Amino acid sequence: MSTTGLPWLAACSALGVLWVWGASWNPERGGAATALRGVLGGLAALATAFGAYALLQAAGADPNWGWLSGGSWPALGAAAGIGLIEEGAKLTGIALAVSPPRRGHRRSNVLRTAAAVAAVFAVAEAALAMRGASWSLALGRAALGPVAHALLAAPFIVVLAEATGVSRRQLVLRVGGALLLAATLHGFGDWSIARPGWGQLGFAAVLLAPALWLYAHARAAERLPLPIRWADGSAARSR
Repeated sequence: MSTTGLPWLAACSALGVLWVWGASWNPERGGAATALRGVLGGLAALATAFGAYALLQAAGADPNWGWLSGGSWPALGAAAGIGLIEEGAKLTGIALAVSPPRRGHRRSNVLRTAAAVAAVFAVAEAALAMRGASWSLALGRAALGPVAHALLAAPFIVVLAEATGVSRRQLVLRVGGALLLAATLHGFGDWSIARPGWGQLGFAAVLLAPALWLYAHARAAERLPLPIRWADGSAARSR
């Protein structure tokens, strides 16, 4: 039985609701406002990605899975383009969705909103890309896709979360560098998974790298003196 019609749409909608609500929930302030921003940001990210792909198609280029599994240079070019488009789209959605910063709450606002945006983007992508696939494969992609998309976006999510006290020029440079890193990870992951044999290990390594970096970053923040952690919004009660 393949994933088509209303049952598949209902399954993806249920997964999207669970992910968005789980990402947005805050025991102190609830999660409705963050969830709404996340949904709107996710839709903005989808619109940005669709618009970019439409422009490429109008220009005569159409990066797709066939390109990724082809020759080395065309495959790398397609992977780089896909990575830049999709990570740029997520960055656009997150930047539009994040609420105005409040003292002591910027980091938690950005992290929760970004996770919700990534969930909407990932589940919608799976809903479109996995139509007609087997239910086990498609549900796995839709259920775990938000984790992968959030990890790939981690470089610029952290930069945005820690933007307090940073000049505009520094922020632009940091976000630009983080976007290039995220796009490289995304592109290499897509390129790897299209390769037979070692490709799945390459894709797993791409997701493991930002996860390990996030862990090391969090541990480093915990070792900072308390006044510095309060100054950059990383104290325990600000998360």
